[in-house]
Amino acid sequence: MQIKKGDTVQLMKGKEAAQQRGTDKKPRGKVLEVLCDKQRIRVEGLRLVTRHLKAGRSQQNQAGGRIEKVGSIALANVQLVCPHCDKPTRIGARKVEMGGDKGMKNARFCKKCKELIDR
Repeated sequence: MQIKKGDTVQLMKGKEAAQQRGTDKKPRGKVLEVLCDKQRIRVEGLRLVTRHLKAGRSQQNQAGGRIEKVGSIALANVQLVCPHCDKPTRIGARKVEMGGDKGMKNARFCKKCKELIDR
């Protein structure tokens, strides 16, 4: 997975992106959860869905009613926003020395500005 929990992503396709079609701003948000097996992510403030609950079915919500939850978005519809150049970008991987005798690790980098995303 190239996108991790806590990253900022921008929605490139979908219902919310189509509403912003006339403007240059597309919706952005922070990744709350990554669902690896389904190739989907949950993004803060995007793809809100409404759940209807019956009264008395749960301890937390005795009254029932409607609850808004964050839905999932396909990974193919979002791009990572680089923290350095603040633009949506593709991600590459390169070997970086950890320091000391810890060895090497794969680190993500921005394809536009060539800066490391993981430090």
